[in-house]
Amino acid sequence: MDIGIITVAFLAATTMVLLVLGAQKLLTQKKEKLKERVAVVAAKEETFAAAGKAETQKASWLNVGGAVSWLVGPDFMRRQAELLASANLPWRASEFLTIRLTFAAIGTVAGLMLTERAILIVLVAAAAFWLPVLYVGRRKAKRQSDFDMQLPDALQLIVNSLRAGFSFNKAMEVASQSTTPPMSSDFGSVLREVSLGMSIEDALQSMARRAQSPEFDIVVSAYLIQREVGGNLAVIMEKVAETVRQRLRMRGELNVLTAQGRISGYVVGLLPIAVFGIVVVAAPDYLDPLIKTTMGRSALIFAVFWQMVGVMMIRSITNIKM
Repeated sequence: MDIGIITVAFLAATTMVLLVLGAQKLLTQKKEKLKERVAVVAAKEETFAAAGKAETQKASWLNVGGAVSWLVGPDFMRRQAELLASANLPWRASEFLTIRLTFAAIGTVAGLMLTERAILIVLVAAAAFWLPVLYVGRRKAKRQSDFDMQLPDALQLIVNSLRAGFSFNKAMEVASQSTTPPMSSDFGSVLREVSLGMSIEDALQSMARRAQSPEFDIVVSAYLIQREVGGNLAVIMEKVAETVRQRLRMRGELNVLTAQGRISGYVVGLLPIAVFGIVVVAAPDYLDPLIKTTMGRSALIFAVFWQMVGVMMIRSITNIKM
């Protein structure tokens, strides 16, 4: 019992330290945050790599995220920076990692309060560690959905501007002023990058990496091909806009047709976990034969394996590539 109290006190103190450090990093170092945001706007591969190296070089015992970044390496930090950029979040990669570690510490404390089983405490801590990633992924998905829905109208604005005699850069400026975020902010980022000396091709490819939209990849590819072989850009963009509309319509129909299968996958994946957690909290001794015996653990591993196989099969059936 004394060891448990000491462990809880230690984890609570660690959580408070992480929260203080995270708040300090969010409220200070404005110059470093400005450089990081410029890197996010540029979104170049080498810029993300340099940002990851910078995170590694700043590692110290006071910088929890930086210290862990030294262990995980610059590639992991680059992927974290790309994830934050695609979700349009102004956090640095080390800050995001510090937040994840803070959630893990809080999850560990919550697990100790709920149960004394080490495996369940580890599971709760792991789930808490991934909660910020789920939040960022949710924001990223919503941003991509909003971007795709705004793309046909933005392309039509560009087509109308081109037919009125505007250049492609001026047409993008019109689209930026006539749309709402995230489309307006993304086109605005392209225009800022071009004004700073980046080529229009590189700026559009940078925007495509941030948006991560297959439909916008078609737009960029069409523009690059037109720059190479020539042609009427207004006509090309009009055909691309019609193609994007058709793809979005087909995607909506596929989502409706596969909705029941996706809901079945969620139920199959989450229901056993929910029942297991309720039984552990309500009657922990009931699962002793399943957890403490060799036969029970083997059956549990077997069940988890086939559970994952079933979820992956349902996902492969309902996830139709376009």
